Amino acid sequence: MRRRIRVALTAAVVVGSLAGASSALATKTVCASGCPFTSINAAIAGLPSGSTITIGEGEFVENVVVNKEDTLKGTGTTKTVIRPAVSKPECEPGTLCGGEASNIVLVEANNVTVESMTLNGSNPGLAGGVERGGVKVDARNGVLANFDAGSFSNMTVARVKIANVFLRGIYQGSENTFNFNHDIVENVQGDESSIAMFAFGSSGVFSSNKVTKANDAISANWSTGIQFVGNTVTASGSGLHTDNNGGFGGSADLIKGNKVSACKTNGYGIFVFAPYVSATVESNAIKGCAVGIAAFGSQVSGQGPKFVKNIANGHGAAATEPTYGAYLTTDLLGFGFGDLTVTLEGNTFSHFATGMLVTQTKPTAGQPAGGQATVTATPDNQFTFDSTGAYGEANTVVNAKEDWWGCAAGPNHAPPCTSALGTVVFEPFLTVRP
Repeated sequence: MRRRIRVALTAAVVVGSLAGASSALATKTVCASGCPFTSINAAIAGLPSGSTITIGEGEFVENVVVNKEDTLKGTGTTKTVIRPAVSKPECEPGTLCGGEASNIVLVEANNVTVESMTLNGSNPGLAGGVERGGVKVDARNGVLANFDAGSFSNMTVARVKIANVFLRGIYQGSENTFNFNHDIVENVQGDESSIAMFAFGSSGVFSSNKVTKANDAISANWSTGIQFVGNTVTASGSGLHTDNNGGFGGSADLIKGNKVSACKTNGYGIFVFAPYVSATVESNAIKGCAVGIAAFGSQVSGQGPKFVKNIANGHGAAATEPTYGAYLTTDLLGFGFGDLTVTLEGNTFSHFATGMLVTQTKPTAGQPAGGQATVTATPDNQFTFDSTGAYGEANTVVNAKEDWWGCAAGPNHAPPCTSALGTVVFEPFLTVRP
């Protein structure tokens, strides 16, 4: 069976075909006369930079390297499938393992686009691999920039399905720009450092993606201005988070209009960790996670996230520990502490053990103080059907005025009223639900 591949150039159109493997991953046959390419790598090598390579129907067994400013365009996620030719999911060091990792698509050029295809990291025809999610996984990474080779800008991955990858599903790791949109990423849970969609030191967009069965779904580290917009995450250890935002300069991140549900045990919905600038987390919906939203210390005193109109519902959360609608702390999880400055407006927290917990690290002998937690949770936040509405631990500063506590009488009355305990200042409170 012939698999067609068309190559659109600036001044002409070159038509050839890729010979596709059968559904059983048989060896690809040589295409008919006049066909110059029998593999994706051959098309990249044989055509000038800037080509659009249209990949026909079929399964292609290759570890693709895109070292020109090309577009790889499949014919749809159910029609064009690439599987790795090498099984190397576990290796050291780091993401690329010094070049030994099995990457389905490795980007080594600016302005590369990968679209409309499936990258499946499981190849039944290969020996080896490791089982994750009930599937043999052979690829360490799906599609990523080769940060060991340089910094590559304008990396786009759109309408691509990536499944059964060990470490990184989609990754812009070369500290540059990206656009990952309308992608589907499944079963990226090789170990505790696995991330379905990730960016390091970069600016760009994660939009309208769907992630399921990931250790860490969508995240960024040392970002310089990223929009996380309209994504859906299910059955993962954490939904979305941004770490060290602004540490390399740039602007604050925006996390808006995302949906996170059915987290793994003790999973987090959305959080902001150690920011240098103040991200906005707005109009997100989190359900079935042990922690709805969270903020961990700041690298720059006075900077911290603003949570606006988020809805967090702890019903159905899998947890071995207490659950929290908002977990706000100075603790930097083994990296010391930082002053915490957080603003919350118009959020809803329901069905948690504690709707909002504010805590600061307790200083220990020979150690510096644990940072100051300052939280402004006003107005129009709602604490309903929580065992404890809000609790501020010793020495924290918590302003929770003009909020709704589940009843007209205010907090610390019989149910359906919730409670406001510790350092939480709650008067005046709302007597009508906003």
